Amino acid sequence: MSSKNGIKTELREYLDEKKLNSLFVTIVEAILTKKPQCPIDFMVNFLLDKYPNETSSIEKRFEKETPMSLVMAAASNKDEEEELSESEEEEEEEEEVLSVEEERSTIQDTMFLIEHADGDVIIRQGDEDGDKFYCIDSGVVDIFINDGEERKLVKTCQAGDSFGELALLYGAPRAASCIASGDVRLWTLDRISFKRVLMKTTIDVRTVNKSFLEMVPLFSNLDEYELLTISDALHEESFEDSQAVLTEGEAGDKFYLIKEGNVVCTKRQRDGSIKEVKRLTTGEYFGELALLTDKPRQATVTAEGSLTVLWINRETFNNLVCIKELLVRNMGTYNI
Repeated sequence: MSSKNGIKTELREYLDEKKLNSLFVTIVEAILTKKPQCPIDFMVNFLLDKYPNETSSIEKRFEKETPMSLVMAAASNKDEEEELSESEEEEEEEEEVLSVEEERSTIQDTMFLIEHADGDVIIRQGDEDGDKFYCIDSGVVDIFINDGEERKLVKTCQAGDSFGELALLYGAPRAASCIASGDVRLWTLDRISFKRVLMKTTIDVRTVNKSFLEMVPLFSNLDEYELLTISDALHEESFEDSQAVLTEGEAGDKFYLIKEGNVVCTKRQRDGSIKEVKRLTTGEYFGELALLTDKPRQATVTAEGSLTVLWINRETFNNLVCIKELLVRNMGTYNI
């Protein structure tokens, strides 16, 4: 038994050292999003594109001139794949999908209530048998990630929040530990029902949001789980040209990331005039100061042309420890 435990420990250490868990999640996420005809070929090309430095030895195998017969065969296969893809798209359009009412009914019929006491471990990081998705009916659940010997709090979930979807989406081990902070009532959904009702929508939204966050310098040092946690908390909103996103002097309850477009930040001067103080563009953020300090908005932020933002409300913002720590360190950047 001790020998088996030693092997397990060694394998887990190797997975952590090489960051393979996050790599597996990334690959599976891409496959489920693209649904390639040939998954193995897709994985090879995905790794070559996303990790050029780490796959340079593989690329060298293709540096020699490729025989024309192989080129023609590849072109023929590509045409066939495109025809198959078009056919599959037509079939998908004809496929019956669950309506909103059917989804709601399915969820209500399959969820059941469980209770946990203070300190109960609802999900343990590394467990490989995760088969439930949880929604909090009442109480608080703290989410921790074990980073070596250090245990890091990444989020505090309250009534209305959900957790546990990662293992169900990707078939991966549990990525974090979820521990009851006081008495907790939870509604749970099993793996089959979750995949039937929520999987596609969840993956699509998460993939788009995570891809955007990876391009934002503020989040460059966050790990895979932290990025996914923030992705799940984002809400999208659009504004027209010259429309105010927030107004100087008002109370603030949202933090904003610019997904696409530009904004102009202005402040009212003592003489009553309006002065432009900053312009922000895609990938930049604003609105954090009111949430961090409870001060009113320090400037008016107005859309310049069409604008799309992603926002997090105050309650969720306060529960996302990873993002609060980042913004406290960078609080002097914008002050808006």
